[in-house]
Amino acid sequence: MMKTPLLLAPAGGMRALQTALRFGADAVYCGLQTYGLRAQAGNFDENALAEAARLVHAAGAKLYLTLNVFARDGDLPGMARAARMAQEIGVDAAIVSDLGALARIRRETPHLALHVSTQANATNAETARVYSALGASRVVLARELTLDEIERMAAELRGEIELEAFVHGAMCMAYSGRCLLSAALTGRSANGGACSQPCRWDYALTERKRPEEPLPIEEDARGTAVLSARDLCMIEHLPRLSRSGLACLKIEGRMKNELYVATVTGAYRRGLDAAKRGGGAYEALLPQLKRELECVSHRAYDTGFYFGAPQAPGGARGTEQAAEYVGYVLAAQGGELLVEMKNRYFAGDRLEAVTPDGPVPLTVEEIALEGTGEHVDAVRVPGQLARIPCRAAVSAGDLLRGPVRNRL
Repeated sequence: MMKTPLLLAPAGGMRALQTALRFGADAVYCGLQTYGLRAQAGNFDENALAEAARLVHAAGAKLYLTLNVFARDGDLPGMARAARMAQEIGVDAAIVSDLGALARIRRETPHLALHVSTQANATNAETARVYSALGASRVVLARELTLDEIERMAAELRGEIELEAFVHGAMCMAYSGRCLLSAALTGRSANGGACSQPCRWDYALTERKRPEEPLPIEEDARGTAVLSARDLCMIEHLPRLSRSGLACLKIEGRMKNELYVATVTGAYRRGLDAAKRGGGAYEALLPQLKRELECVSHRAYDTGFYFGAPQAPGGARGTEQAAEYVGYVLAAQGGELLVEMKNRYFAGDRLEAVTPDGPVPLTVEEIALEGTGEHVDAVRVPGQLARIPCRAAVSAGDLLRGPVRNRL
């Protein structure tokens, strides 16, 4: 009987990491200030990484560190030092994409497990075997593989090396994330961790030599988002993914806030657990899980390449969300919550608490500002602390969401 794959969640900072653990991640991946592909995330310094390792291991989970830039000669000594530091701290694995970096880190940190990044675009079993021979214990597969191909690869390898695949989050118009557009247009290299996301910009495209072959796109007065890919979502296919031979299912999102991490990690955790129970539990829960994923900021969802070509290779203009982040619960005791405000909310609002067991309805009966005790009709200042009554099953580390308001 196949084991349920590990659920791997992103953490751009400490609160996101704590949230990922609370909402059921089996492993968390994060980055340093350098050598990772999300330079603009909060990221971790050495002390924070050590604390992250302590928290993750106390929760019985694993911590992976991204060292996945395409390295220049000048990068390799620093990457090797970072890997040695990670090994000493107790990080469970480093995620690498560059062959030279893999070889040097393997040589200098023999006890640190190495996972090969999706940017290495491994698409066949022989490639996976080569990475295994070089000392890698896991390969994050190219996102262009279909689920049929993944299943055949897992069957052929029979556990020679672990396989991992992305199942949710943002995608870009680049092969396995290898994008040159950002560097060409802005001088910020996506492969060096500084992507400016030009695939999300609006463009007006013409091809003057083939006017009789118009591109099948829609555009408005602002142009078109023809290069902007949809977001990946495989929540409807967790039973098959669980049987596929994948060792780990990965959620994208180190640039996302803790509400995104909580919602997505929680949905996939509950979905995987329901699929494991069988007896129709997953099918009964699926409508709620799909609703959960509509609540976070996302582009139109797609199943990527899992079942052939994406439904639409581009055209995902802007984002949508059914709810917005209202507050983070710092404490819950004595029938009230201490909430750190993220977006304004009002007395009388009907909110939802996002908990590891699912959403819990909550009405804001009254609001008292922390410190002064002043009762107010609304909280409008980001970061402000306030107390609200609560008789529902809500705990510290849960999050509050509410209606999306007009911010004009």
